[in-house]
Amino acid sequence: MSTILLIPGVLCDRRLWSAQIAGLSQEHDVVVADITQQATIAAMATTVLATAPARFSLAGFSLGSQVALQIMCTAGERVERLALLSATHGGLLPPSVVAFHQAIATIEQGRFEEYLETTYLAYVAPRRAQDQELRDIFMVMAHSVGEEAGLRQMRALLALTAPFSKLDKILCPTLVIGGREDRRTTPAAHETLAREIHGAELILIDDSGHFTTLERPGAVTQALQRWAANSA
Repeated sequence: MSTILLIPGVLCDRRLWSAQIAGLSQEHDVVVADITQQATIAAMATTVLATAPARFSLAGFSLGSQVALQIMCTAGERVERLALLSATHGGLLPPSVVAFHQAIATIEQGRFEEYLETTYLAYVAPRRAQDQELRDIFMVMAHSVGEEAGLRQMRALLALTAPFSKLDKILCPTLVIGGREDRRTTPAAHETLAREIHGAELILIDDSGHFTTLERPGAVTQALQRWAANSA
């Protein structure tokens, strides 16, 4: 059975991928990486690789997409197929840089709850602002990962200040997924990323902000099932 390795985003855990785990597990061994203890993107990638099988498929969400691209730089020959969700070609877009600096300051002032409340609204499509179930998942994940890990993850992203090099050397089947209403990682950023990877397929999902896996779980799961069936 082939392995699919899923990498979460900032303040996220395996709950981010619940629907996708359920949809992929019948045909694949699905593993969710832990990137909560490391302070840099490179260290996260090294930790993920240390426990990964010799060959695997790789999907990364947001921060996880940056770790996935780092893995492609250092051990791309081990990756059979690649999926990048809510992703850029390297680092944060300028508005997100400002938002992350503000987030760090807010959390360091002991206002973690305030940060979470405002961030939820910024990351989901506007019509999901009152979606209590989605909000609860977001909050539970964030509290489970914790403030200190979240700060490490944010600083790791802020330290990534340039696009990844040699994206055109990625030759495995690649899928780029973004939300059409994502205000943090815009559709334009996804389009740029997809253009830079040879043969990459771009899917922009309607009625979704940044959290595509939770906002439109069925659409993302179906896309990943097709991707997972693609011959490497």
